[in-house]
Amino acid sequence: MSAVNFPDQAGRTIVVTRVFDAPRALVFAAFTKPEHLVHWHNAGEGWTTPFAESDPRPGGALRIGYGSPDGKEDFALEATYQDVVEPERLSYLMGDRLVTVTFDDVGGKTKVTLELTLETEYHEDLQRAGWSAHLDNLAAYLHTTR
Repeated sequence: MSAVNFPDQAGRTIVVTRVFDAPRALVFAAFTKPEHLVHWHNAGEGWTTPFAESDPRPGGALRIGYGSPDGKEDFALEATYQDVVEPERLSYLMGDRLVTVTFDDVGGKTKVTLELTLETEYHEDLQRAGWSAHLDNLAAYLHTTR
């Protein structure tokens, strides 16, 4: 997948929301604990998550490995936690891009709202699709934990 520059996206944010049929504490743990992250934090379509490291506290590191289907585009997401209020919200910086995730209890289910600053390397539609795929993977993973 080749990248193109989309400078008009600089500084813009998108919001992706999903309701999960799982308690808020479990969904929060799935976002912050390596033993959960390796099961769902990828964009699907043959991608894998070979490792995850997480120190969920302000200033703590987040590293998640992404294995590409052909092994030629493997990379690691690296971020620094900015704010962690268990089980309500967390935010982290990936370079200069902020990701904020809120977790709302809605009658025993959990509404996740993910707001993130767009990067300029990939089109907004592709970024939205990738983050939506992450949340689809999370829904499938949470179903296996019940």
